[in-house]
Amino acid sequence: MIIYILVLLFYSAGSYLAFTRDGSELSLWILAFGVVLDIAMLFFDWTGAKFAPRLGEGDLASKIMRILSYFLFGVGFFLRILPKIAGFKLLIALAVAVWLVFFIRSLTLHIKRRKSK
Repeated sequence: MIIYILVLLFYSAGSYLAFTRDGSELSLWILAFGVVLDIAMLFFDWTGAKFAPRLGEGDLASKIMRILSYFLFGVGFFLRILPKIAGFKLLIALAVAVWLVFFIRSLTLHIKRRKSK
């Protein structure tokens, strides 16, 4: 669970820097590190690693939100390469919001399943 909190911190710090410094390169690096760490956790989840928390397991809506946030991050990064900062900010805000909804939904489902066992 600590790794997901780190991902949340990277997303929060990267989006804050993206908004305050108009998409600076540092914000891209921080956001990209969060995305890579989140994708690594997704692969650990798919391979069945015992040390990785299984968020979004069996919930189709959570999986769709997670993939949608990756897509929004990718399009946002592409818009940042083009000089379209307003679109970049909008897509980063949407991606972080979708990922946050995924995280909260998956965390509540994870806690409910753990209590029922």
